[in-house]
This record gives sequence, C-alpha cells and structure tokens, in this order.
Amino acid sequence: MIIGAGPAGLTAAYELLTRTGIIPIVLEKSDCMGGLARTVNYKGNRIDLGGHRFFSKSDRVMKWWLHMLPLQSSERGPASIRYQGRERTIAPSTAGPDPESEDRVMLLRPRKSRIYYLRRFFNYPVSLTKDTLVKLGGWRTCKIAASYLRSAVFPLRNQDTLEQFFINRFGRELYRSFFMSYTEKIWGKPCNQIKAEWGAQRVKSLSVWSTLTHALRKGAGVRNGNVSQKDTQTSLIEQFLYPKFGPGQMWDEVARQIKERGGGIRTSMTVSRIVTDGLKVNAVEATDSATGRTERFEGDYFFSTAPVQELMRSFDVAPPPNVLEVSDGRVAGPLASDSRRNGRGEEANRR
Repeated sequence: MIIGAGPAGLTAAYELLTRTGIIPIVLEKSDCMGGLARTVNYKGNRIDLGGHRFFSKSDRVMKWWLHMLPLQSSERGPASIRYQGRERTIAPSTAGPDPESEDRVMLLRPRKSRIYYLRRFFNYPVSLTKDTLVKLGGWRTCKIAASYLRSAVFPLRNQDTLEQFFINRFGRELYRSFFMSYTEKIWGKPCNQIKAEWGAQRVKSLSVWSTLTHALRKGAGVRNGNVSQKDTQTSLIEQFLYPKFGPGQMWDEVARQIKERGGGIRTSMTVSRIVTDGLKVNAVEATDSATGRTERFEGDYFFSTAPVQELMRSFDVAPPPNVLEVSDGRVAGPLASDSRRNGRGEEANRR
C-alpha cells in the first residue's frame, strides 16, 4: 500500500512493479496525479502549481525521466548529457519525437524566471548584468553593494531564521528588494518564521560572488552546452527538461504505466486510519470522498508520502507525545526542522 500519488508515491509504485513481484495499490486524496508537481487543467488552460523544472545531476534520474517521456528531436543533431565523468548521446534527432505532432515528449528549454519589481521584470536568480543595473538605477545599486559589503564584513551573529540567512548571504538591501516579498508570497510565511536551514537547502551555494562569477563566465563565452551541466550550480542552470504539457504530464504518464502493469491507483481516497497491532501496520482504512464509503486495505508493505503530521495523527495507537510535538512542529531545533522538511514524501513504513 502506498499513500499519496505524488512523485515519490508513483515512483515507488513503478519501481516495485518493475523490480519486484509486489503489486502496489496507491491511495490518493485528490483526483490528480503529481501532488505539488501536478498541472491543473482549468477550462483548457494548463497551470503548473509551481515552476517545476526537470533537471538532475543523477544519471539514474535523468534516464528514468527520459524513459517516461523521450527527448524531443533537434535540428542541431543528437543531444548529449555529460555528468559523472561520462558523456552519453540521447537519441538522434531523426529518432526523437516531434513536439509539433506528438504529445509524449520531453522538451529541452532555456530557463527564464523573472521577478516583477519596480514595474519592471528582473531575471531570477538576480544576475549582475547591464540590464539589471540600469533597471535598478545607480543609487539603488550603490545601496545594494554597500549593504552586501557590510554583511560580508559584519555578518549577523545569529543565523536562525531565513531572514538572517538571506541578509548574511546577500545583504539587507538586496534581501528587502527581492527575497523578502517573493519568498513570503510563494510560501505564505514571513522569512523570520522560517528556519535558516531551509534557505541553505534551497539556494545551496548561490551567492552574490557566485552570481558575479557566473555572469563573467557567460560574458566571456565560457558556457556548458550539455543538458546536464554538471559543473553549473543548480540555481544558475540555463536549460532544463520540461514535459510538453507541464510537469503533471510526467506523473500522468507514470500513473498510466502503473495501471498498464497491473498496479492500482484509487483517487479521492482519504486515509482515515492506519491499523496496527501495536508493533506493525496491518491495514489502512480510507474513505471515498465521493461516496463517503470507508474501505479497508490490507497488505504486506506500507509506504506513506503524506505529510508527517497527518501520518502521525492517523495511527490507531497514538504515538508518544514527544513524537507528536516534533511532527506538529512544536519543538525547536534540528529534529523539528528535519521533520518539517521531510513532511512531504520521505516516510516509509515497512511491515
């Protein structure tokens, strides 16, 4: 049994079907595949819930994606992926699907993310180009530079929140100009209420210095033309793979193949109870939101990709109070931070 038809749950189901003799059943609360990486079709318009781009430095992950959705044909000849010290050619251009006539295809697209600020569009991540400096203006640019230098020389001693992390990394002025409102709009929470570890995970090694170095390398014509761009920081990648109909198409295709191979996927099923004998999980009870009928699903193996807080509250035997405190985010410290970060899709329970 697998709870959740997001990327983690569907990948687990597919791998079980292709690598073992286990026949999984996936229970999904909504009627869509892909979880937070789904694409919503609203009156014929496809809308991604987030800017999900398909890029990985993992050879296995890249091969897995391109197995599901083959890379598009290209007039420039074969597309190569270089990483892990190797280079591999992906299907000749004549063999790849044509996006104009075929739907099951992975597109190779240049990255273009922008922030609307001062009634103008700025490239994101912020790039130190002539265009950016002109749009900011001389006075604001000087303030940002001075603020960055101040943070570099006199960093905040405490770096517990995302706000403090951004200020130490980019300077207070640049933080207020770009990162503060952008982050709060995306995640619905003030930066001073998000832990600093989240920032370190999201922007990784991106900094003003790395952005400047990237801009200088680009201006000097130093460019990595490979799909994988192994030596390029993830936050600065300039091309990526993207399904023709959005990220949700990938997981719709995975779901199709799961059903084709004999696996089961039940939508509109809300897990209401995890049945245990005190030591191990024996079954899962789920309610169909359309009919209100509750069904019991027994199995030998159980995986959950649901938020940890929901998972802990579903057991028929209440977990210890300290475990609930961590899952609810009521405990400060690294353990609570890890719990929140892994709350969507990294918990598995094997009987």
